[in-house]
Amino acid sequence: MRDRLRRRRNARYLERRMAELDRLDQEFGLGAMPTSGPARRSNKARRSSGPVLPGLLITALIVGTIVAMSPADNMRQLRRLVGFDDDRLAAVPDVPRGEGSFSFLQTQRGSDEPVGYDPCRPIEVLVNPEGAPDNYDELVDTGLERTSAATGLRFERVGLTEKRDVMTGPFPRREPVLIAWATEDEVPDLAGDVAGIGGSVAVGQPGNLRYGTGRIVLDRDVFASFEPEEQPFAQAIVDHELAHLVGLGHVDDPRELMYADNVGATTYGPGDREGLARIGSVDC
Repeated sequence: MRDRLRRRRNARYLERRMAELDRLDQEFGLGAMPTSGPARRSNKARRSSGPVLPGLLITALIVGTIVAMSPADNMRQLRRLVGFDDDRLAAVPDVPRGEGSFSFLQTQRGSDEPVGYDPCRPIEVLVNPEGAPDNYDELVDTGLERTSAATGLRFERVGLTEKRDVMTGPFPRREPVLIAWATEDEVPDLAGDVAGIGGSVAVGQPGNLRYGTGRIVLDRDVFASFEPEEQPFAQAIVDHELAHLVGLGHVDDPRELMYADNVGATTYGPGDREGLARIGSVDC
């Protein structure tokens, strides 16, 4: 009897919540959060910040409904549903400390914690093959595997593209990072002895920034000039720029791959590995 009464109460509660959800949907439109694209406009006059509240209300109602239906469910499933998954995709590598040099491109305000990508979500990667060397797939795949092993971050190639840039406005969306080849005429930063550039765009509140997207641009003329026996140096450039992409900066230490004026290093040094592990250890 108690179980039937409890189920009836939960059913009535669910009906009320769903009716309220339908009302909000009709009045404001689902997806009225600012980052979800254009929302349907209400006939009622609203302040410029109006779309935020309906979106939050709809989320809260959905959460309340799920709890009412299954109060004993694992809260981790609930966090995943509303976008707060806290399961790392891979373990952070255990590396020796204090044996080399490293720096971060950005740190959180008031601390030495690096800004990084969310380690609980894969970093999607698009490649623009225009002007790329014939072995670009091998270069990209090897670089992603090495950077993943050094950070615990996970990369996922999601296809090819004709895009030449990523969104870098004041409110960039989370979107796949881009790897492309270009000449210095198209990208002036490649002028001189620069073989590649890489970096990411941080989003969020000060003190809680996360990288949302980024790009790597490699000098097509430099890569076209490499002989077969010089491919380790081509791979080193890709690995160097991938380290920039996830947040590692230059150092004044020729033992490290992140030495700005590389003098022959083709693998991550001890400081590179410590810094990359620190980047991979940020919270989800």
